[in-house]
Amino acid sequence: MFCFPYAGAGASIYRGWGKLFPAELELFAVQAPGRETRFSEPFVTSISALARAAAEAILEATNKPIILFGHSLGAACAYETAQALERAGRSPELLIVSGRQCPGTPSKRTAISHLTDTQFLQQVRTYKGTPAAVLENEELMELLLPLLRADFALAEHYKPVSAPLLTCPILGLGSTQDEWLDIKTLEPWGALTQGSFETHWFEGDHFYLNHRAVELASLLKEKINLRSKIRFFADA
Repeated sequence: MFCFPYAGAGASIYRGWGKLFPAELELFAVQAPGRETRFSEPFVTSISALARAAAEAILEATNKPIILFGHSLGAACAYETAQALERAGRSPELLIVSGRQCPGTPSKRTAISHLTDTQFLQQVRTYKGTPAAVLENEELMELLLPLLRADFALAEHYKPVSAPLLTCPILGLGSTQDEWLDIKTLEPWGALTQGSFETHWFEGDHFYLNHRAVELASLLKEKINLRSKIRFFADA
């Protein structure tokens, strides 16, 4: 399972997930350029470019069945990566999209990437996705501000192009107190695939996955185990 982070985050947000899943399920977190261990690399400028690079890396990394998970911005990245994998003849076994409206559905969140630094950070503070201690550290924020702005620009400027329907199943996840997502914006994901589609809702805000990791992992294990072709890759 390859996991894509949300805006402003790196692969480390999934560091604790390994202990929540059976060892047979190999977990990878996608580290995009400009983040954490790849801090010195230039940012990618489009989700499609990131997805093409991610798909190439995934194809090189494994010949086993592939599951993609993404939250918020990561959900759009996971979807575009699924498209790239299908074009390469390697359809994912399952695409899991969390906390993001269906591509092509207008966002309920106001664009902020164009604001001044002060205005931009004021808005980021209200989202509660970045620890307050980080936001209050001026030296650290000088380093992280370009990353945050680049990620929000990626999300805000994302315009999906017309593409064939996916063939893999899609699992759409949301949280009941997420002010940017509702049934009307999550359920249209089902129209993007010829495969099955279902949704599941958790208690919590937009960043529910950070607070309900055990509950989320339990659901994912159940859904993955029900798909006999995967069986945690044990027979792959």
